Amino acid sequence: MVKITGIEPLGVTIQFHASRRPWLIFKLLTDDPGLYGIGEASLNSYDSQILSIMQEWVQHYLAGKDPMHHELHWTRLYQDTWARGGALGTTALSGIDIALWDLKGKILNRPIYELLGGPMLNQIRVYANGWYTGSGTPEQMAGWARTVVEKGFDAMKFDPFGTKSHYTITPEEAQLAEDRVAAVREAVGPHVEILVEVHAKFNVATAIHLGQRLEQYRPFWFEEPVSQENVSEMAQVRRNIRIPIATGERLFTKFPFFELIKHEAVDILQPDICNAGGITELKKIAAIAETQHLSMAPHNTNGPVGTVASFHLAASMPNFLIQEYHAEFYEPWLFDLVPDQPRRTGNHVPLPNGPGLGITVDEAVARAHPLEARSRWSERGI
Repeated sequence: MVKITGIEPLGVTIQFHASRRPWLIFKLLTDDPGLYGIGEASLNSYDSQILSIMQEWVQHYLAGKDPMHHELHWTRLYQDTWARGGALGTTALSGIDIALWDLKGKILNRPIYELLGGPMLNQIRVYANGWYTGSGTPEQMAGWARTVVEKGFDAMKFDPFGTKSHYTITPEEAQLAEDRVAAVREAVGPHVEILVEVHAKFNVATAIHLGQRLEQYRPFWFEEPVSQENVSEMAQVRRNIRIPIATGERLFTKFPFFELIKHEAVDILQPDICNAGGITELKKIAAIAETQHLSMAPHNTNGPVGTVASFHLAASMPNFLIQEYHAEFYEPWLFDLVPDQPRRTGNHVPLPNGPGLGITVDEAVARAHPLEARSRWSERGI
């Protein structure tokens, strides 16, 4: 029996528009030197704390354990630690879970999606994100959007509301946001999906007002119109606008997603595979959503390991809708870091090949772009 022995970090930092994004990639090691699982536990901040949690878990629990027992390990690491349910602990748990699934697939010589029930589809629809800057003029947004369509995408997401608004919005900023959406819709035509991101900026009244103003542009969804703290607020927005509500990137484990579903507050669920509990937990969230005929569109601002893990999950979900995809808007060395990651053609990516995740990490590339200590802190208007 193969046994878990330790963790080796391979974190990187990559340029993304005017900012830098850290990805906590790592290897979960075994007593077989040639056999390890690749995981990712990226929260875009607090990487040293998350890595410390994972190292402690390996030292005090996972070391010497069979990596095949991922469900047992998930439950123990969730129930028996004080990090239970929070962003840092659940991100650490997500990374460990992805690595355990990669190990299981390698041991059994099968892709992860085969172990999840087999593929429901043979390619995965993706939408573009990362193609714009929030301060762009309507004319700039329209030009960038046309470029995205020229690349072959038929769906794209953007936040038209800028960075100054909190709870409410000035008439001038509201008009500018609407003008941005109108310009993108005109630029891409009626058959390309536009997905409107809000980043949980507004209170209920403002979110409803803005959602109703944008209905005429037929957004594919209205994402995170209000904050995640109060389910009843999301339900109020959903009842008062004619745009599907998507949310979930700030939620961890199955439990808050169940509350959203129970209160009829959401149409599309967006858990992040690197934050909400990994492959094991997202499969369960998808099953809960399926009981109410809701769709899954996992959030993804992760590196290539988390992205490929999302592809495996997407292939196995009956209620998968579309996958967030940034890869082509980062620095080009991203594709050298994981050279065997699936590459997009048109609006889809093919299923991954090979056992486990089906990918390798070029450690020389990782060392050339090391993880930078960073806490994601910025002031916004209040």
